[in-house]
Amino acid sequence: MKNFFLLPFSIFILFIFSCRTSPEGALLDNTAPETHTVVDTILRAGEDRLNSQIVIEWWGDDEDGFVAGYEFSFDEMINAQTQWTYTTRTDSSFILAPPPGEDTADFYFTIRAIDNNGLKDETPARVIYPVKNSPPTISFVAGANNPVISFPVVKFYWQANDPDGEENMIAFELFWNDTTNNPFQLDINSKSATFIAVNPQPGSVQCEVYENNSLTPVDSLMEGMILNDTNRLFIRAIDQSLSKSAFAVSYSVFIKAPTSNVLLLNAYTPPNIPKENFYAAGFVNNGVTVFDTLRLFETASGNYTQLAPDNLTQSRIFNLFDVIIWFSDEADASLSLAQKTTDDFFNAGGRLLLVTYVSSLFDEQSNFLEFTPVQEIEVPDDSTLIMTDTSAINSLQAGYPDLLSTAFLAVVRPFTVVPGGTALYDAELLARDNLTLNVAPWTGVSTIMAKKENASGETNFIISTVELDKLNGNVNMDALFQKILVDEFGL
Repeated sequence: MKNFFLLPFSIFILFIFSCRTSPEGALLDNTAPETHTVVDTILRAGEDRLNSQIVIEWWGDDEDGFVAGYEFSFDEMINAQTQWTYTTRTDSSFILAPPPGEDTADFYFTIRAIDNNGLKDETPARVIYPVKNSPPTISFVAGANNPVISFPVVKFYWQANDPDGEENMIAFELFWNDTTNNPFQLDINSKSATFIAVNPQPGSVQCEVYENNSLTPVDSLMEGMILNDTNRLFIRAIDQSLSKSAFAVSYSVFIKAPTSNVLLLNAYTPPNIPKENFYAAGFVNNGVTVFDTLRLFETASGNYTQLAPDNLTQSRIFNLFDVIIWFSDEADASLSLAQKTTDDFFNAGGRLLLVTYVSSLFDEQSNFLEFTPVQEIEVPDDSTLIMTDTSAINSLQAGYPDLLSTAFLAVVRPFTVVPGGTALYDAELLARDNLTLNVAPWTGVSTIMAKKENASGETNFIISTVELDKLNGNVNMDALFQKILVDEFGL
């Protein structure tokens, strides 16, 4: 059933005579929107001028529609040629850098609203921003290690700031030793750089520059590094107005040129000079009269003097050499570092002799051994393996001389060899019962020296868990050095 509304007759007649088939009158024209800024006048002069980083806010209203967007311009004169930038935002941050060479400027900001029909405000809002540029600042940042002696692979860290916003900075300028030289420019995103001499000879040399941890150098070479001399790196930041920070100056580092392809690496803490002399004599007695030395864990005032700032830099230092003879009294420190820094060395055909004392504190379950000829450290359950001052060290391979111990060692850590590796020496060891202290000959695994080969079948890694200077009871250590240095490593 339909519902009907009943109207009084007079109202009904009025309704009939009021009806028309089409509207009468004229449509109103679309009116342009209005644009507003938070401030319309800024009065600042001298040091009271605004910094170059400005936040500008605006809004618009439209009485017969809505504001769809805005256009803004920093042109001083608004005309038909004005370049406008469209946005739907109602605020934004701008870097208003004065022109190069100037430290102040007035910027004219003009903003106009656009309504939903595309009509633009014919009387845009305008504000003049008086700004001043403040120069950036920069300083060097200490690395994990800050070596004061290095081969020509050095790394520095820095940090820069700009009162006008970091986006205002555009580049860094670097100089080795002399700021009157031509500057070397680096990208503003650089927070550190590694410098590697191209032709490492004594005197002034060019170097490649690697930004941050990049494996690829920048396109150009940097001048001014001086080998076999003390060096300092100077750096300054530049902003969009070409204002430059004061120079930051690095700590001094003596950069030495390699003299050979052989590195004698003293990893004792502190460096053990008599042992260094022992290995040096083995070199010289076998015709290796020119070699370089590195005292890896030497310290001064609590800082390592020669250890690189990070593993990548240390790896690049090792890559300067073809043969490394590494001797240590701390197996965990040396094996851990070697594992992280010798991949590229071995991949380039490098050869390593690593001699390290392995104490009872060494964690035999650690992964430090994964790159070595060692499969597993031998640790008896209830006894400690010892060596007397007359223990025989028996050769397992032709050409290797039988050796004899000259020291009593309270802890000896023999090992099993990795598949494909070769055991070189077994030691005649004793097992001391940890409970009763009774001593008996050890009949288990007793290998203390072994080697492994690279993919070309060449010996590239020899390891000994007993220090070689304690195995010269037969006074034939030169014969062992000849076998390793000459026959195995090709020196």
